Amino acid sequence: MSDVRKAIVAGQFYPSDKAVLESQVKNFLSKDKKENVKAGIVPHAGYVFSGSLAGKVIGKIKKKKNFIIIGVNHSGIGGKLSFSAKNFETPLGIVKNNQKIGEKILEKLKKEIDVSINEQAHQFEHSIEIELPFLQISQKKFSIVPILPKNLNYVDCKKTAEILSEFIREDTCLIVSSDFTHYGFNYGFIPFTENVKENLYNLDKDIIDEILALNSRRVYEKAGKSTVCGVLGLTILTEIAKIKKWKAKLIGYYTSGDVLGDWGNAVGYAGIVFT
Repeated sequence: MSDVRKAIVAGQFYPSDKAVLESQVKNFLSKDKKENVKAGIVPHAGYVFSGSLAGKVIGKIKKKKNFIIIGVNHSGIGGKLSFSAKNFETPLGIVKNNQKIGEKILEKLKKEIDVSINEQAHQFEHSIEIELPFLQISQKKFSIVPILPKNLNYVDCKKTAEILSEFIREDTCLIVSSDFTHYGFNYGFIPFTENVKENLYNLDKDIIDEILALNSRRVYEKAGKSTVCGVLGLTILTEIAKIKKWKAKLIGYYTSGDVLGDWGNAVGYAGIVFT
């Protein structure tokens, strides 16, 4: 088996041409002063939709050696937590996998949860890959620990948070890849049909407010009732922030409806940093 996980959404979610991708990412990356960001919530849609917000969040992060990245297990393959031991490739080159840290986390989590290295779960999953070009341009030298959660209950999320919190030190940052509410017929979620923009904003604001208040249980409950695809990562991160007494700050929120002017089907995107 190859030790490199090939890019699977280059040319779809973001440009496959190295020069074009580099230029686009540089334009998206925030020029604001960098902060000592310990963790960030970043959307993972196509760059035309969420690239500007991803750039604002990742552009704020000071240089770090390691990034623990919690994605979304869209395929449903694997156990409750699926790790990868592979290096990840994008058109900008290879991102090193920090297997040493990954194995240590795995060893501790194993005692509590169904966790394993499962390359199949990662093979066609875009939610981690999509964040990497932003890190490649802004961070230059770094390694990653890629994790995909699935079917965790709230207690599982708390246990995962307790163990992961031990590994988030000064040189390590946690990224949670998540899009917010998916509204419309395409997503089988139509809780309202009028004032869609206003209602969608309010629905996500309710969840975002719980994240900002570091209320992990409410995040788990409210995001779980909606169609937020990164509910498990958001719950784990909010719990870690509570343990470590971080402060959360909303960087921005908008939806694909704002980008396209079409509210028939729309997805919310939020960018949040923790310091």
